[in-house]
Amino acid sequence: MKNPYSLWINQVSESDGTSKRYLIDIQQFEAWSLENYGINAKELPTKWRQAKYAGEAERERFLDELKDLVKDYFAHLKREYTPFSVNRGMSIVMSFLHNFDIPIKPIRLRHPYVIYHNRDITKEEIRLILEHSDVRNRAIDLMLYESGMRPDTLVNLRFKHIKDEFLANRVPMKIDLTEDILKCRVSERWAFIGEEGHEALKKYLTTRLPLKNDDYVFVSEKPLGRRLKPGALSQAFNKMVQKLRLAESQGKGKPKPLRLYCLKKAFRKFMLVEEAYKEFWMGRSGNEAPTITGASIHYVSRDVEYHRKLYAQGYEGLRLYSENVDLKARVKELEANVERLEKTLPLLKDIEQLSRLPGLREAFETIVDQAKDVLAQKLKREKIE
Repeated sequence: MKNPYSLWINQVSESDGTSKRYLIDIQQFEAWSLENYGINAKELPTKWRQAKYAGEAERERFLDELKDLVKDYFAHLKREYTPFSVNRGMSIVMSFLHNFDIPIKPIRLRHPYVIYHNRDITKEEIRLILEHSDVRNRAIDLMLYESGMRPDTLVNLRFKHIKDEFLANRVPMKIDLTEDILKCRVSERWAFIGEEGHEALKKYLTTRLPLKNDDYVFVSEKPLGRRLKPGALSQAFNKMVQKLRLAESQGKGKPKPLRLYCLKKAFRKFMLVEEAYKEFWMGRSGNEAPTITGASIHYVSRDVEYHRKLYAQGYEGLRLYSENVDLKARVKELEANVERLEKTLPLLKDIEQLSRLPGLREAFETIVDQAKDVLAQKLKREKIE
């Protein structure tokens, strides 16, 4: 038999990411079974066929031994991993065995629950990360935050997916999400980015234009022009989190409290539209999560301009720097007032000199004191405000 892993994965997987994940998990099962039982999982399909044709006794002996191995592996996963990781690992093992018609009853946790390793990222933390990032990584992080895309979708974006809208400077800018760059079994759709993401993207691409349709939007710097890997995005984000001391390591092998995935969660948290539209823009299928209204994602409108209008309305909750716009304007206003007052104060000194003239001193002293007091109170009040 040819490589049984390849035969199995080619039949059950529809994307490179899923194939890699399946291969990692089945190789983990293989390493464990070799260490604990001396059995190579890759040889199980061949051994099953040999036992099946050797007679009833050999068939049952093989299945009994395999059942013990699988139950023990299930217990091992329960000790080491979270409930959903246990069920994922077991489902992959079962998929491999059932693909070769090995009649093993599925084993899984009946009531899995989520253990959250990561926490919500705040807007202040996102701003801090962006302010310390280079031009490319700033554009990457803002696009992930404003679109809700998965990193492996972003790295596969080509210029043709944004060309028309980008060159036309349309904001919100539509990003075409074709089936070939989306997670398996998800129909093509689109996402958007707003003003801040568009400005960051424009600043990054300025040095690379003109681009051809099939050129990747984001590329490596050394060597220049190569497609980025999703892991490189996570690595850059993690380094920045550690540099800024925004989250402490939880120990070897444990997820960090702040990960690149948190930007996707932040999109869902801050974007102020119905859940079904968020699911659509994030490139998720209708079965992955329920919507707030209970409506299926399949019934979401396919009118692009209607989506653009909804995104623009919801973007006000997503915007990172709107909270500082009024404050900056107010600071400039206060600075202008201080400058005006500084010009006024020398005039008061001139008035004070005039007040020394015979017969006018007492009157001017009163005026000067009152003027100084009024101006001082005004300056103090405006600085506080």
